Amino acid sequence: MHRKLERRKDFSGRPAGGDVAEIGLIDSALVRLGVSRDCLLEVMLDIRDKRGSVTEAGLLHLAGRLRLNVAEVYEVATSYPAVNYGSTESYRTEADSCGDLVCALLRDVTNSQSYARPGVCRGRCDRASRGDSGRVFDEFRAAGGYSIVEQLRQEPLLKDRILQDIGRGHAVGRAGNFFPVGRKWQSTIAASGKPVVIVNANEGELATFKDRYILESDPHGVLEAALVAALVIGANQIFVYLRDDYVHLHTVLRRAIDDVVASGLADGRQIDLRRSGGAYICGEETALIASLEGRPPRPRERPPYPTEHGYHNRPTLVHNVETFYRLRGIWGAAFEPTVPVTGLLAPDAALFSVSGRVRQPGPKLVHGLPTLAALIDEAGGICDGDELGGIVIGGAAGTIVSAELCHASLQDLLASGLRLGTGSAIVFNRNDDTGWIAARMAGFLARESCGQCSPCRVGTTKMARALSDGSLDNAALDDLSVAMSEASICGLGRSAGKFLARVIHTAPERQR
Repeated sequence: MHRKLERRKDFSGRPAGGDVAEIGLIDSALVRLGVSRDCLLEVMLDIRDKRGSVTEAGLLHLAGRLRLNVAEVYEVATSYPAVNYGSTESYRTEADSCGDLVCALLRDVTNSQSYARPGVCRGRCDRASRGDSGRVFDEFRAAGGYSIVEQLRQEPLLKDRILQDIGRGHAVGRAGNFFPVGRKWQSTIAASGKPVVIVNANEGELATFKDRYILESDPHGVLEAALVAALVIGANQIFVYLRDDYVHLHTVLRRAIDDVVASGLADGRQIDLRRSGGAYICGEETALIASLEGRPPRPRERPPYPTEHGYHNRPTLVHNVETFYRLRGIWGAAFEPTVPVTGLLAPDAALFSVSGRVRQPGPKLVHGLPTLAALIDEAGGICDGDELGGIVIGGAAGTIVSAELCHASLQDLLASGLRLGTGSAIVFNRNDDTGWIAARMAGFLARESCGQCSPCRVGTTKMARALSDGSLDNAALDDLSVAMSEASICGLGRSAGKFLARVIHTAPERQR
């Protein structure tokens, strides 16, 4: 419990006891980023970068400068783990500080319910990073990149053709729900107000790192698609909302954006790079938008949808990194024939984040995957001496697939209701306890609930406790799963309820 904040001032007008250096850094950040509530989270992260955390005195000063109630600023500071508010230890972003499912498996702590390391999956489950080895601006331009942007600026009627191509190509979002892209774009265009485009690079899903891989490999491919979207729907502002833990990508994307703006390709459109605050819930569109507005990351009930009333009530188009990147496969042949078409742009391509007990964890691009076992083969097979136990597919609220079903037809599994989600695949062996794995997944969801609605806040906590110690019987768990699935405001609580239903209905009798 944090102690009560008090607004104490000395004669200089600054909070008593405030660190002069921290106050100076806050004032400097506000000059650079703007004295606006929208920049509240970014200012806090900037101070954390330089000081390790934000103190109470700094928070009070920030509230005064932005003319906000102290409680409002405190609520933001404590909603985002990356702010590291009031901590005496620096915030760590490296994989070694992770205590979530994959790292726990690899450290062989599956028999321990009280794992000491902190949580928060760092998106480094492949233990690798390409750094800044991706295509730079000049290389991308030389290959024909951004030529479609120039064509759209010269021939506005091409917008209709692109919309038609997206519809005919049956493009869908790659954030897990596979919503038709064309419908989103048309809905944004039909709404009143000046649209906004957001590239969601938060990627907070458990053991998911495919968006990181795309940005490391080809950042301009993503920016080009975002610019095309802005031109087609008439947006004058683009946000790239980047996961704070991807420190190496901050520099890569900052340089890429600066190159695009300097070239004149942005044509007066504002492109802002903003960092997330380490909250998983910001993968949900309305929570992400709240974050950009300098508010706590709480999802909003729908309707209205973000395409109608999003960022500051403007129509807002949100896609994740892979969705934007793959759109280039639809218009590439017609508008950019000289740009090499990567395997990821092929219609039948699927990109998975494979981790856990495999020899070669990492992003795996596959075409026409026959079985989940074949995906394990793509990752070099299971580790020496291990026997396959199964796969967790689809992230924290995904499905625990047995070894036997891993060899079944993937098409049959999909037809029976299996959902691939964002393509996260965590491989475990025969000795790993599936009950412990389910409890670890439930713990992740409970920790990441924003707490706004009681079905999710209370439900995920009860679920995590019950799967850890068996404190509820099946009838109570069934009721709990229905309550979360049907009454939660956003997808986290609803998917958590469905996850619980799968766990209790597929667990062997001895575990019930």
